[in-house]
Amino acid sequence: MTRHLTLSPEAIEKIKPYLKDDTRLLLSYDDGVGPYSHHGLVALQVSFQLVLINDSQPFKDYDEEIETNLQPMYIKSYSGRFLSDQMTLKLQPKYQTLILADDSEEIDQNVEIVDERQ
Repeated sequence: MTRHLTLSPEAIEKIKPYLKDDTRLLLSYDDGVGPYSHHGLVALQVSFQLVLINDSQPFKDYDEEIETNLQPMYIKSYSGRFLSDQMTLKLQPKYQTLILADDSEEIDQNVEIVDERQ
């Protein structure tokens, strides 16, 4: 199964200033597992972050690639239970937050951009 994430033009504009040639994007399920997940689950809320790392930083926990219209992103494969085959990442203009959604519902209304580059 190949997952695809379509980023709106506004979401791309918000993310692009963070990108460099060696930037890798992780769509990280924030469950406290791995070096880039610091919070863990809060109540029963599903929470994702867009984590930026360098190509040289470890990302072995992120073992599934998602195709996007920007550049590939990587997820922890077990977090796929919260994701569908076709998703969108769009910008909520009033609050300038990123919303991760699929055809039927919003998955996370506030996907934070977290820069973990060293």
